[in-house]
Amino acid sequence: MLGLYVQAAFKKARSFSAGDVESLQRAPVLWENLLPNNRRYKKYCDITGWRNEDTMHPLYWQVRSLPLQLKLITSPQSPFAMLGLVHISNSVSEYTQCRADIPCELIVRFGQVFQHRRGYAFEVLVTASQRGKPVYAAASTYLARTKYSATGLPEWNEDDIPLPEEGGELTPINATGRGIRRYARISGDYNPIHLSQLSAKIFGFKRAIAHGMWTAARVITDMENSHCLTGQQINIQFKRPLFLPGKAKAIVGQTTEDSYSFAVVNDTAQSDQTVYLCGTLHSQVTDTKK
Repeated sequence: MLGLYVQAAFKKARSFSAGDVESLQRAPVLWENLLPNNRRYKKYCDITGWRNEDTMHPLYWQVRSLPLQLKLITSPQSPFAMLGLVHISNSVSEYTQCRADIPCELIVRFGQVFQHRRGYAFEVLVTASQRGKPVYAAASTYLARTKYSATGLPEWNEDDIPLPEEGGELTPINATGRGIRRYARISGDYNPIHLSQLSAKIFGFKRAIAHGMWTAARVITDMENSHCLTGQQINIQFKRPLFLPGKAKAIVGQTTEDSYSFAVVNDTAQSDQTVYLCGTLHSQVTDTKK
């Protein structure tokens, strides 16, 4: 996995036109048959706090798909440079039937490409099936900061996710360099912006930052533990970097009978609230426990 990041270091961005997007979406998909790895999954559950043995963590297959995503983004068909990408959103639309103990056929492909004020925003679509049955579908959106622009692309418009107005606090987020480096080993996400202050500065960050997917996974875990939810759809937006070491508080509020909003914000009393991530979870309540 680390070798993929070394390869990615030499991949340069190039210009492309709106007409190239269609061919990009037709580019060969990448496929892999993943065998069960119970030891790895247990480590992931441990670092994210997941204790539900009957349901797989909804963000786990996203982590397992990372090597395929890297291969896709660094492929000759891709006009994007891998290093310096910013993960700006993640949505999971199907995951409740996933299992960690049987093989999984995983597929990644490019989705839509948008014009962003700082470059391009592009989707990487991840789907998975087990025993021929679709069990997982997700879309990661990445920001490629570049000087290039292309006419004819749709503008990137971020969904407006309101912060919880009335709700409770979840377990505080405590991000340490040691913990994040451990997550990097488990997830395979060795993006230099997470590993050290020196490598993070090369890509424009004053310090190393926590993985957004680790932070989100901790929040989803706590929501499941405290609200006994069976999720149907999860939408996450990554707003600001959580620098290491860093502490934050997670808040959740119920918006409708089967929907919740959540956010991770700064834990100090400041007039201007810093939002690190926010999102929504649509669920079915499986218990009356609140």
